[in-house]
Amino acid sequence: MRPTHDRHRSATPKIAFLVSIYLLLTLAGCASLTNPWTAPDVMVTSLKPQQVGLDQQTFLVGLRIHNPNDRMLPIKAMSYRLSLEGDEIAAGSGKLERQIPAFGEESAEVSVTGSAAQLVTRLPILMLQSRPLDYQIAGTVTVAGVIPIPYRYSGELDPKTLLRGAPLR
Repeated sequence: MRPTHDRHRSATPKIAFLVSIYLLLTLAGCASLTNPWTAPDVMVTSLKPQQVGLDQQTFLVGLRIHNPNDRMLPIKAMSYRLSLEGDEIAAGSGKLERQIPAFGEESAEVSVTGSAAQLVTRLPILMLQSRPLDYQIAGTVTVAGVIPIPYRYSGELDPKTLLRGAPLR
């Protein structure tokens, strides 16, 4: 008669093999959940001065954020740098709680601040343009509170809409 410990020895490799297969399948499943995020498309929809001061100017920038991912994009914060005609005019960052559905869009308004000295010389010239102004917005969206995803988007703005409703300070 064989001792019982031999029977356990022959079962051990089978159990180890099954546990290994289970772990590999589990890790493969987790890996599919952690596909890298694709950067969102961030478009400027409006640009309105909020306050015009002697040393700085604050703009309220309307954004449309498009999620190109196949899963919800849980944005917790965002940073942004806005350039017009190749010159950076304003920057900002802050908390922005948005849950953008897969392949969906959300709108947001954010506040950015720029140097009044630079803007005073640049904006009047830009506003007199009869053609749309080239802009670029770049920065990062922070997903799930910990994952920074850089983005960059270029487009055009109508110069007639730039200075509507700015309270002077």
